[in-house]
Amino acid sequence: MTIFSRLLPIFLCGFVSFFVSPVVAQSSDVRVVVAGLNQEVTLLSQQVKSLRLELEGMARDNARLRAEVAALKGNDQSAAQINSLSASLEVLRREYKAADEAQKKQIISEVSRQIDTLGKEMQSALNTVASAVSSQPTISTPVRFSEDYPKTGITYTVKPGDTLSKIARDQGSTIKHIQNANKIVDPSRDLHVGETIFIPISE
Repeated sequence: MTIFSRLLPIFLCGFVSFFVSPVVAQSSDVRVVVAGLNQEVTLLSQQVKSLRLELEGMARDNARLRAEVAALKGNDQSAAQINSLSASLEVLRREYKAADEAQKKQIISEVSRQIDTLGKEMQSALNTVASAVSSQPTISTPVRFSEDYPKTGITYTVKPGDTLSKIARDQGSTIKHIQNANKIVDPSRDLHVGETIFIPISE
């Protein structure tokens, strides 16, 4: 009972914080649900503490009865009375234990239900955000070419297997100069076999 009452609030608050923090900024509804869940967890924790205090009081009563039994040992009538009280106390303890187990199950069931509801709302919020992001138009940045390249050089016919880096290395030029001179935006797409390009070479 003591371990459960100590760990349950920590587990619930940590579990909720872990799932909620990525989405709480996206949905005010989710924040309301989280606040309500935290309040319910606090209330349930208070109930568990109250039950624990009752159990400790029962333990003290049992210890007192045992002390009285020891003091009245030999008195049959008193012993019978104490035995009856002990039996009643044992019945009460069993009933308390059964009620405590039922309350634990109720708490776990309610928390699980609310976590499931919160999870669905979080997923819905994530889907909404993902949909909004994917629907935004993609804006392509225009490529600007520089005229700062050698105006002297040679013409070259692209061969199979050629790349800008290979051509630049073999001809003593640079990739940037070749791109600027021929207005090549994407070498993997705009460089074609058989195409004639100008290769700037410094004198």
